[in-house]
Order: sequence, then C-alpha cells, then structure tokens
Amino acid sequence: MTGKGNSKPLRAGTHTPVSPGANKRMVCILHRAFILGIAIILLAALVTPAFAARDVKVALTELKPSLYTNERGDPAGFFVDIVEDIAQKEGWNIIWISGSLTESWDRLAAGEIDVMPAVTSTPERQKSYDFGNESALSVWSQVYARPGSGINTILDLEGKRVASVRGAQSGTGFLDYAKNFDVNVTMLDMDSPMAVFSATAAGDADALVVYNTAGQEDAKTYGLAATPVMFNPVQMTFAVQKGKNRDLLAALDRGIAQGKMSPSSPYNRAMQKWYGIEAGSTIPLWLFWGLGGIAFFAVLFVIMSIILKREVEKKTAELSRQNEKLQEEIRSRRLAEDELKTKNEEINAAYERLSATEEKLRQNLMEINAAYEQITATEEELRHNFSELKKNEQALLQARRKLSLLNTLTFDEIKNAVFAVTGFTELAKNEVAGTTAAGFLHKSEEILHSMMTAMQSAKKFQDLGIGKPLWQDANIALLNAISHLDFARIKRTVDLDGIEIYADPLLEDVFFILMENTLIHGNGATEVRIQYREGPDGLTISIEDNGPGIVKPDKEKIFNRDYKLKGGRGLFLAREILAITDISIRETGESGTGARFEIMVPEGRYRLPAV
Repeated sequence: MTGKGNSKPLRAGTHTPVSPGANKRMVCILHRAFILGIAIILLAALVTPAFAARDVKVALTELKPSLYTNERGDPAGFFVDIVEDIAQKEGWNIIWISGSLTESWDRLAAGEIDVMPAVTSTPERQKSYDFGNESALSVWSQVYARPGSGINTILDLEGKRVASVRGAQSGTGFLDYAKNFDVNVTMLDMDSPMAVFSATAAGDADALVVYNTAGQEDAKTYGLAATPVMFNPVQMTFAVQKGKNRDLLAALDRGIAQGKMSPSSPYNRAMQKWYGIEAGSTIPLWLFWGLGGIAFFAVLFVIMSIILKREVEKKTAELSRQNEKLQEEIRSRRLAEDELKTKNEEINAAYERLSATEEKLRQNLMEINAAYEQITATEEELRHNFSELKKNEQALLQARRKLSLLNTLTFDEIKNAVFAVTGFTELAKNEVAGTTAAGFLHKSEEILHSMMTAMQSAKKFQDLGIGKPLWQDANIALLNAISHLDFARIKRTVDLDGIEIYADPLLEDVFFILMENTLIHGNGATEVRIQYREGPDGLTISIEDNGPGIVKPDKEKIFNRDYKLKGGRGLFLAREILAITDISIRETGESGTGARFEIMVPEGRYRLPAV
C-alpha cells in the first residue's frame, strides 16, 4: 500500500520512526522523575532523625494519688500527668517500669531506669543520686491508725508496731523522730502502701506512717483515721543516677517552673485534678488522629519547616548571646567614633579658616592622633575593668550561695535541737506537774516556741529580696498558701480570678501568714472572704474573717518586728515582702466583728483580667 504525497511504502519488519519532539519530551519526563526521586530520598534522610524519639525509662511505684497503677493497669497520678506532658514537649518516649520503692531505687542505682519520680532528697541519697532543683509537690509525713486508737502524740506509740513502705523516707524520718523522744517502736517494712494500710486495718500493725498525700484517700478506703502526729515537711521532686541524665532533670525542672507560672498550665490542672479541685475539660484524642488525611508531600514540607525553624531558633539564640557580648564593645567604639568625628569637624573648620597655616593643621592632626590613642587606651581599660567586674560578680554569687547553704544547715540543726528540747520539756512537765518547776518548764516552752518563730522569720529574711520581682497570679498564690494549712473548718469566698501582682517571689508567704493568722488568732472564725476593688489610688485586696478582730491599740503594733503575740513576727515579714515593690498592708477591721487586712497595690503593680 502506498501513501499520498511524499510518504513512502512501509516494509515488513521495519520500525515506525520517532519524531525528535517526542524524544525530547520523554527525556524531560525522565529527568523530572529522577530529580523528584532524589528530593524524596534527601527529605527522608533529613526527616528521619526528627521522628526518632528518646526512650526514657521512669519508675512506677505505688504512691496514690501522686503515682500508681489504676484499675486498667495503666500508669496514673499527678506525677504521671506532668511527666507525660513534659515528655511530649521534649520529644521523649516514656517507658514506665513498675516495681516497689526498694526495687525502683535498686534499678536506678544499676542504670536500669533513667528517672525516679515522687522522691525526696536526703544527704545520704545525694551521695549516689542527683535531684531536681524545682519542687513538684510539698508533703509531710503523717501517722494513721484505727479510730479510737488513743494515739495523740508520739509518746502514745511507745512499744507499738508501726508499718511503713520499705525504702520510703517517711519511715526513716519517723524512726529518727521517735528516737529523739526515747520512744521505742517496732517498724514493719512492707513493699507497698496497700500492704501497709491492709496490715493496720487488720490489726497486724498498730499504726502506719506515709506521706499525707498517699494517705488521704487510702485511709478512707481502709477505715483508718489520721492522728495528730505529723512531722518532717519535705519537697517531692525527681532523681537520676549520679552524674547521668542531668539533661532530663533540667528539662523536668524547667517544665515544672513554667507550669507554676500559668494557672491554665497542665501542671496546675494536674494539681486541681489529683488534689481536690475539679479540672477543665480536655481535647478528645481522636481529634488529633483526624489529621492523618493530610497528603504525603504536605507532611514532608511541614516537618522540614519545623526542622528549619528549630535550627533558626538555635542559631538566633546563639547570635543573641554573641550580640550581648559585643554590645559593650560596640558602645565603646561608638564613643570613640563620636569623639573622632568631633575632632575631624574641628580640623575641617580650622582648615577652612586657616588654610594658609599648614603648621596649625599639622598640630591639630597630632592632637587628633593623641586623642585617638587616649581613647584606645581608655577602651582597653574599660574592657579590663568589665572583665574584673564579672569575676567579682561570680565570686560574690558563689559566696552568697555558700553563705545561704551554711545558714540553711545551721537553721536545720538548731530547729532539730529546739524540737527535741521541746519534747523533753513536755515530758518533764508531766513529771513535775503541780510544782514550781512546772511553771518554769512552761515558761521555757514558751521561750523555745519564740526561738522557733524567730528562726523561721530569719530563714524567710535570708531569702527576702534575692529573687527578682515578677508578675504572679494572686489566686494561684493564695491556693498554694492554703494548701499548706488545715482550712477544712473555715468557709472561703474568693474573688481574685485573673488578678496579677508584680511582687517578690515570696508573695505566697504573705497569703500563708494572713491565712495562718486567721487559724491562730481568729478564735471561733467560720468564714474568710478574699476580694478586691479598684480605686483612684490603685488596687485593694481585702482578707476578712468573722473572728474576734483586733483591738484598736494593736492595729499597728502587730506589724512590728518585736511584737510578742504568737504569730506577730509573721505580719512584720509580710509587710517587708510587700514593701519590696511598694505594696503596703494595714488592718482596718472593727474589734468584735472580725479582722480585715487590706493590701494596697499602687498603679502599675497590678493587672486586671481582660474584659
């Protein structure tokens, strides 16, 4: 068959010729496919490290509600919530390792786990472990017993069997506490709080000792009651093996510190959830999985953006640090440049006025050179002085830390001695009841109490003004203060939501002193009202109770340092803490109707909630 025009017949066995345009398109497609494949391989190589989460093994002991295994066999409790939250931010994969307290300590020592939560620091433990600097929870040791046990003081435990969790600091501290009063007890060490409560409820033990947070719920479950015997307030934090995983401690400290600053943080929500205040609702987990429909390439580009952003942030932070070091040098050079510019202007003016006087110009040039050399010498001297100032500042900071540590150790030693002497005084009073010596012992007991109060005030004054003032949520500070007091019998009406105050970090102690004042001196008080009002002179926060109030002659005396009434020195400390940021306090209640303390915050030292 033949075609028309210039076409030629096709022979059997021959191939149809391909046009040059088709060849170019095929080569272009293959080239693009090759480039796309290379890009995907490079993206996968860069993205892979971002998905590699760090495995962190964390001990899971039974310390309900702080840390325990729930009925479904899952980790639960206050420390679980905050660890999981910080792990998500840090990119950790948490592996919970269940075991008794003793097993967990042994695993930490052997390096089988990385972090031990919900523990306290002691001098003995500090030899083998490193502890976090940020307190996650304040607790104390409490003795529980069956109702009607007759245990009201440490002396009532003479010859008794006391159960405790093996390896817990509460049990070790109780044994030391009993020895201070020559009280002989038989300690029954068990592997878990459940075993301790079961043994006491069944009569196999006369009493038990655990941290108050662990006993609140279990005591109700086993029909036990808290006794008045409480001691050894401590701070709960995290522990790691000595010299290892300090970056984990730093991340946990940072996460807790940031959580304390925000009332809506996961840390404060966990406090509300596990210690009696209802927490807010959370976002359902399935909503996050709904994002799985995003296209593959979009995910790659998002991840690449995150990686690039992190790198930029790191470089930005590094440049910022370098910039701070160069700022002083830049300022010095600018001063030299300004001085040189002034001299040049003088030279130009002199040259224009005295162009015919070359010698005068030469003299001016020599003056400029001399001035420049003098500026250079001054710059070098300033740089040297700045270096010496930094060294002196570091030395002063180190000295203050050592002095603070020495004061802390001294306070602890004196406190323990006074505590022991108080116990012996109480015993002596029982031996000489009805004699003149009993009166002397009672007076000695009052003096010891006064010493204890003075020491506590001195400890607070040691920390006063050291921390930089900062914005603090007044409601959170109040709640933290009340959490350390037994306020169950007093009704509270609080209206401080959203109020922020610029004050010393010891603001929480101000509220603690005022609320403790109600407990100590508000005989018969059943209600406390905390509210605020804004006026032309600033913000006023009032704390009122319906107790007996304060007589007019004492309204100013109670704030004096040498006021002798029990708790009086605390009000002096409260006034000093507030005065650091120009905040004042006064008592304006009417005697017989209740006490009313008013905290006056000047303009610029408070922030109201957004309307």
